Amino acid sequence: MSLKRLAFSMAALLASSAASAFFAGTPVSTAAVSANVDNGYAGLKWTFDGGFYPDVVVGFRHASVSSNGDTYGGDLSFSFKVFGGLQPGKIRLKYFNGADYLQAEAGGGYDFAKGLFVGIGGNAPFSNLGLDYHFTHGNPLEPYFMLDSLGQYSKPATRQTCPAGFFSDGSGSCTPQLD
Repeated sequence: MSLKRLAFSMAALLASSAASAFFAGTPVSTAAVSANVDNGYAGLKWTFDGGFYPDVVVGFRHASVSSNGDTYGGDLSFSFKVFGGLQPGKIRLKYFNGADYLQAEAGGGYDFAKGLFVGIGGNAPFSNLGLDYHFTHGNPLEPYFMLDSLGQYSKPATRQTCPAGFFSDGSGSCTPQLD
């Protein structure tokens, strides 16, 4: 085999290897996706100064959940006492922000027995823990714990894209389209 032929073969092999590595290894780019989630819910809420019997809570929660888990939104709820006679409890509006599995909350509302209040809290799957501050009541701090029907938010899948002229082969790489 001549030296010229060997050099040409090596150059052709090197060029085909480089082209193959370039085209086969083009990574898929991912784009974050968000989804809006609307949930009605029910719960049982115990206040630490309210005794053994819980209040019943019904509410509506709107959340925006991103594919990376970022979660934020709003919550409107109404609580009422059912034990010892039906009585209105609180109407509450909250903003929440956090991850798909845990969110911090801040809000306020009106307590039909104690007047206006503000509160902070945390929400995890099927539970909520918080502290309310009542402006016009002798004992202004009211901690509470709630079990509810809200589970963990599901993250939407990321959208995978390839450059023009390529398609996703399902392995996390883009493959050139052969037309």
